[in-house]
Amino acid sequence: MNLNQRFSLESLSHGADEDQTGLLFAANANITDLSSVNIVGASVDTVRQLFHGVPKASFITKLEQHVENKDEYIRLTGNTCVNDDRWHFSRMGKTGGYRYKMQNNTVGLVILFGSWYGKMDNEGSHLKIELSPHFISQRATAEIWEYLHGEFVGLSRIFLEEPIAKGVAVHLACDYQGFNLPGDFVRNLVTASRTIRAYDGIASIDLTDFTDAIGTYGREGQAKDYLIGKPIAVQMALYEKSYEIVKSDKVDYFHEEWNIYSLGAYDNTQPVRRIEARLHHTVIREIGLGLGLEFEGFNQVADHLTDLWRYALERNRLMIDGDPRGYVNPFWQLLMQDVIFKVPAQGVKITRKKKEAVDPIARNITSVIGNLVSIMARRNECTVRHVMRQIHNLHIWPEIQTYYRNRGLDEDDIRNQIKQGLERRRLVGKAA
Repeated sequence: MNLNQRFSLESLSHGADEDQTGLLFAANANITDLSSVNIVGASVDTVRQLFHGVPKASFITKLEQHVENKDEYIRLTGNTCVNDDRWHFSRMGKTGGYRYKMQNNTVGLVILFGSWYGKMDNEGSHLKIELSPHFISQRATAEIWEYLHGEFVGLSRIFLEEPIAKGVAVHLACDYQGFNLPGDFVRNLVTASRTIRAYDGIASIDLTDFTDAIGTYGREGQAKDYLIGKPIAVQMALYEKSYEIVKSDKVDYFHEEWNIYSLGAYDNTQPVRRIEARLHHTVIREIGLGLGLEFEGFNQVADHLTDLWRYALERNRLMIDGDPRGYVNPFWQLLMQDVIFKVPAQGVKITRKKKEAVDPIARNITSVIGNLVSIMARRNECTVRHVMRQIHNLHIWPEIQTYYRNRGLDEDDIRNQIKQGLERRRLVGKAA
């Protein structure tokens, strides 16, 4: 990958001096002027923080009483941050992964508690807290982490005994005006992903779960929207944000945010498009290991968000002519070099590294799971839930849990591995 030279009118007036902040991009004697591009937002759109621990028996009793009484609201007493707030409360089915859901849109948080993939009296990833854009934008990193995991007032301590941060997923979003993706976008995109979806007129991208994007609205003549990659890896979403905010009833919020970020340069008569990089918690964990760091909590990741953004854009990069060894598209280079999240890029070289197993019987454990998946893949009616039930019934289940826990993984990661294994064997393997 080669980068364009950057110039400004002022730098050119002094000769051929480069200007790293200039908006004139030159490559192979071709000059592209991006002075009409207006970046109106660079924000952490979503954070999903996982916590590991044993659920508190007293709080489970409280929740079950609310279920029995059919109470629609609950107060999370014992936490000074949210003590006066009422939360909408509901019990969830197994498809959601968690038993209970508490949501407060005023605060800007969704709490999922009690994993269906582990017993409530055992350690596990029983707590996931989803942070909304306005919750994140109104608080510094230290304040966010105190709210979630503070020693005395953290939300995690209401739900779990001795909670441990065990994974964080982050969505980074850049909003811009004054540029349309080229018609040959897919042809010139260099990506490691095998999954690219193009939609005509997507107006709503569902960010409430680790699922594929969902197109719920459309209109003739609207630019194409794209979803690149799968949610368990590095996924990119490109869509028209100004149309989506009308359907989600967030017009006033985003108009204000875009005006503040752009210092009044936002033009409310022009559409705003968004490029969003979604990094799964396993990806972020592996990046941390590659840097010799622990990336399990948002507080540990926050200073590296700009580097994560650049990594995502390098993994899925728009080239001038589709040649991975050629020149990157000037617009893509602008996004990579000029967009900053919280703090500037550290300039580190990112490589992903999987945590090495410390269990001496690791190979046997992976063989057991792999063989079980192969056998059950031959039975088309078998689902991930069926395989997980069989694994839970094995006498070596505690050893399996220890093996995955030592790699920084949990039952959700086992489920994802099994899901991929079943799909792979049925499509291209011996079970097909």
